[in-house]
Amino acid sequence: MAGTWIEVDLDAVVRNYEEVVKLLRSGARCMAVVKADAYGLGAIEVARALERAGCEAFAVTRLEEGLILREHGIRGMILVLGPTSQEEWPRAISAQLQLTLSELSSIEELNVVCSEMEQETLQQVQVHLKLETGMGRTGFQLPEAEALSIALLKAPHIHVAGVYTHFARAAQRDRQYSLGQYERFLIFASRLEELRIYPTWKHVCNSAAFLDYPEWHHDFVRIGTLLIGHYPGPGFSSKLTLSDPWVAKSQIVHLRKVPKGTYVGYQSIYRTKAATQLAVIPVGYADGFGVTPHFVPQGWLDFLKIVIKNFLALFGFFLGQEQVELKGRRVHVAGKIGMQLTVIEVGMQDCALGDEVQIPLRRTVANPRIPRRYRQGGQMLSDRVMKEGVLPAHTEYSLQ
Repeated sequence: MAGTWIEVDLDAVVRNYEEVVKLLRSGARCMAVVKADAYGLGAIEVARALERAGCEAFAVTRLEEGLILREHGIRGMILVLGPTSQEEWPRAISAQLQLTLSELSSIEELNVVCSEMEQETLQQVQVHLKLETGMGRTGFQLPEAEALSIALLKAPHIHVAGVYTHFARAAQRDRQYSLGQYERFLIFASRLEELRIYPTWKHVCNSAAFLDYPEWHHDFVRIGTLLIGHYPGPGFSSKLTLSDPWVAKSQIVHLRKVPKGTYVGYQSIYRTKAATQLAVIPVGYADGFGVTPHFVPQGWLDFLKIVIKNFLALFGFFLGQEQVELKGRRVHVAGKIGMQLTVIEVGMQDCALGDEVQIPLRRTVANPRIPRRYRQGGQMLSDRVMKEGVLPAHTEYSLQ
């Protein structure tokens, strides 16, 4: 993917972590959520930087994400948030990953797998119970509490390290719904204790709930969005100051002057209004440029904006047309974004082949094959080359 890269400022990630730590209630710690390759920034490099800054706990969605972190030297607690399978458990146990349990049938099966492993140092597998309180995804429901406790008390190789839930509408600041979820969580957690299940830690807050409900911080807060420099929604920016660690860049690989009236791109939907210059950059929707997730309209005003934008596009008027930055100036994409090549109209400003262009590329849709170049301590590090610190197989991983 020559000519296109992403620069990641690890110092900015650390600054965001430090901003979070400042707001933590006494006794609470930050669990850094580095799922989806740390939202595209690079989970290994981000986790290493955070661990050097004092972060002791990390969370991922999939088992393989946790294994990759272990293989590259991350020593802290690593919690796998998503469901895992019986075939994956031996590797997870060997790497001392902490697993989420969210269904009854897995408890007995996990205990058997753990008991059959020939590993002298193994005492118990650490698990966190996911409680379903209103997200509607995974987790135990309150009527299962008694059966859950019976199954756990019969599983000596399973230690309940944590219990948690996940808020569905915290980013939308739906206080009533979030309060309902939290109350259901407390009722469920209290019921488990009555049934002799005593988790070491409780954690409920995502980035939005962490900011709005400091009294809910408990033992951990699970922070992902804030660490990568994004606020969870409108109105949160007054809570803390974030640094953006992400800049996507490309280079001009073709440049020519064209007369007024030149058609550009597929379907000839774009036509130059004056003599100008057209530049080509080697990036397109295959790389995530111009790709946006599908959002459900949040109310009638939001819906009308979408309708108006699409109506005007029918007649050649493009609101919110993609722009890039060239030498500190915004320039428009000319026509449609291509799969791997995109044309931009740069006017008659002075520019040349090889000039850098800054691209608005969303972190979570950026092609993972685009090179990431890491900056820390004022120096640019090699592209994803940070091999130091790999742990030997016998290393213990723990969080006190």
